[in-house]
Amino acid sequence: MPTYRVLVRGKFDRPAGAVREKLLANASDDDLSGLSFSEAGTLTYSRHLGGFSFRVLVEVDAGDDATQRAHDEAQLRAMDLLEREGYPYRDLTVSATRMDDVRTTRR
Repeated sequence: MPTYRVLVRGKFDRPAGAVREKLLANASDDDLSGLSFSEAGTLTYSRHLGGFSFRVLVEVDAGDDATQRAHDEAQLRAMDLLEREGYPYRDLTVSATRMDDVRTTRR
C-alpha cells in the first residue's frame, strides 16, 4: 500500500462573527508543529485568515489511479474538518508526493 503526503490548500471564504473569532483564537504564526504530515491531518493558517493548508498522510491500495484516490481522500478529509468546525472555504487545490518515490542520498 503506497503512502502519500498530501497537501490541500484553500482560502477561507470571508469568515465572520463567532467563526472568525474561533479561527483567530486558534491561529498561531510561530508554531512549526503544524508543518508536519499526520494520519489525522493538520490544519494550519495565519492570523491573516486568507489561505490555509491541510497536511495529511494517506494510504491507498496500489493501482493506476492511486494518486487520484489519495487526492480525493485528502480533499474529503479536509472538507470534513472544515465543515465540522463551521469554517467557510473555497478554491481547494491538492498536491501529493508518493513516499515510495522519495530518494535520500547519503554523504
